[in-house]
Amino acid sequence: MNQDNKQLRNAGTNQIGMRQFNKRLILSLIREQGALTKAEIAKTTKLTPQTATIIINRLEEQELLIAGKKIKGGRGQPSTPYSLNPDGALSLGIKIGRSSLEVLLIGFTGEIRSRLSYNYPFPNPVDIFPQIRRSLEHLLGSLSADQYGKVVGIGVAAPYSMEGWAEELPGSKEAREAWRKTDILAEIAKISNLPSTLTNDATAACIAELTFGNPQNWKSFLYFYVGTFMGGGLVINGQIYAGRNTNAGAMGSIPLDSKRQLINDASIHQLLQKLNQQGFNSSFLEGTSEINPDAWQVFTEWTQGAAKAIAYSITSGCAFIDPEGVIIDGRMPAKATDYLVSAIKEACNEANWEGLFMPEIISGNIGFEARALGGALLPIYSNFAPDSDAFLKATN
Repeated sequence: MNQDNKQLRNAGTNQIGMRQFNKRLILSLIREQGALTKAEIAKTTKLTPQTATIIINRLEEQELLIAGKKIKGGRGQPSTPYSLNPDGALSLGIKIGRSSLEVLLIGFTGEIRSRLSYNYPFPNPVDIFPQIRRSLEHLLGSLSADQYGKVVGIGVAAPYSMEGWAEELPGSKEAREAWRKTDILAEIAKISNLPSTLTNDATAACIAELTFGNPQNWKSFLYFYVGTFMGGGLVINGQIYAGRNTNAGAMGSIPLDSKRQLINDASIHQLLQKLNQQGFNSSFLEGTSEINPDAWQVFTEWTQGAAKAIAYSITSGCAFIDPEGVIIDGRMPAKATDYLVSAIKEACNEANWEGLFMPEIISGNIGFEARALGGALLPIYSNFAPDSDAFLKATN
């Protein structure tokens, strides 16, 4: 995003009836930049000092902002920095994956308060939604009345085609057919009266990376998430780009040849099959056990093929987007992600980049919880972002 656009986005308005927008603008500014004083907020948003002060005081009364210790220095009275109150709002995230379910509760600043997870060979709606009900009852039941009143909604992250790619990940025909007929949000509405939003699971992971990762602060980047199936997202001008059919950034569907897609060569389920065939415990991929050297050898062998396929996809993507960078994350420990990224860089160095510019490629830092965390962020942005469409347009 160029500097002019950034200044325009941060510019508030003093017009009557726009106070709600200005509230959201200030909250978004503090979320991006950290604690700020009233003077700094007024200067950045171009609101008058009086208007900024009124709004900030109101946000403090609503417990969305908290005042820090006064800062002394320079002329005039000491100034007070304001930051987001982690307890100001709560949100629930549900990730329904092809091999696991996650349900978590986050605070206003995105920290995970509670997390429940369950693994399975392939999900069946008749089992999944009762489990979601029990999980929500457990998480919400642990809250006080005041905390419960601050829960702003539920964000659901799930594949748009749970029944797809049957030849890659076998599951019962009945379960796949059931997903084809299932309206996920309608099922969630039967469980809870909290407002809910649905987005693609890989898009949710990209939202989490854009919010809490992206250490280079890139405005345009390709995002790959190595889950049970490969997925990803596309960020342009600091926003998730959804495309006409809300299907932009479908990294797993990038063609490798006339028959194969990236999903066929760079998905976790292929690695799990190899580990299981050789009798190795795959729990190290969940970060719950030490990495067996023999299992690690299987991982490194899988990585070579996956890295070449991802590098080919990056090269293809750069011909269309010319991104500032590429971020790779996945359902694996940081050590494994870093190893994969190193292999991808090597493969990219061997690719034909004539007429193209090779971007920097780095590891994501969200990992396991990226999809559920991204889902939980949806209600936060819906309720508190000045332009919630910047993140939520991919859910329409």
